[in-house]
Amino acid sequence: MNVAIRRAQPSDIEVCARINYEAFKGISDRHQFPTDFPTLEFSTEIIGLVIESPVFFGIVAESEGAVVGCGFMDERSPIRGIGPVTVDRTFQGCGTGRQIMKALLERGQDAVGIRLVQESFNMASLSLYASLGFEVKEPFVLMEGKFRSQPQNGFEVRAMASEDVEECAALCKKLYRCDRTSDIEYALNFFSPWVACKQGRIVAYTCAVSPLSHSVAETEADMQALLLGVAASNSEAQVSFHLPVRYASLFRWCLQEGLRALKPMAVMAVGEYQEPHGCCFPSFAY
Repeated sequence: MNVAIRRAQPSDIEVCARINYEAFKGISDRHQFPTDFPTLEFSTEIIGLVIESPVFFGIVAESEGAVVGCGFMDERSPIRGIGPVTVDRTFQGCGTGRQIMKALLERGQDAVGIRLVQESFNMASLSLYASLGFEVKEPFVLMEGKFRSQPQNGFEVRAMASEDVEECAALCKKLYRCDRTSDIEYALNFFSPWVACKQGRIVAYTCAVSPLSHSVAETEADMQALLLGVAASNSEAQVSFHLPVRYASLFRWCLQEGLRALKPMAVMAVGEYQEPHGCCFPSFAY
């Protein structure tokens, strides 16, 4: 398929949001899994955010003057994160997705590593990413629900403050083994980040209990305390997050608490990758 790749512009938001919404809904409906973009309005909000933000790089694929695909790269940190990448349903299977991915990889060629999150039931995207050099590094599941238990004693769970950024960044570098300072600072402006403290020291933080953001804790017990504390701040709302399945006891605890696993996913990577220590939940990118 002969397509041209160019930088995404604010005027592309509407068409890219539609393509993104329809592509995710199509593959999810076929496999009977929930989609990450349940409404066109939500897709428009997210696509508008990444196209208009200076810390994201966005491109579109055009055929005969019409936008037929789009892809984005999170450039906030030394390790880049790709996603979402979607193609108009009538152009899928024609190589458009591969051209978008190659353009994004070329953009990030000087990064120490590039990662993405892939829905494990999507064999087409799994094969595409693997053929471009990506390897599966962290299988996880999307969890959702309400916790049955009350917050734990011995922890202070509170909203993150600007003076917490340095300590959280150091915890991330120690455990996640990569620098995500910019992600943490970004969360203070756009999300609702929280920290869990024990004996006056931050032992866990989340940029938001959401699939959009990452979370880090020294231990699974620290992560439990963080999750219960955040959930108690809005007991009526459901929480959702990405839970790596290698945290087997934490997975069982979440199920016992009443949460359910919605779909299988995985972090894939090219370039530098070090397995996280402690207990770390990936974001929409890694």
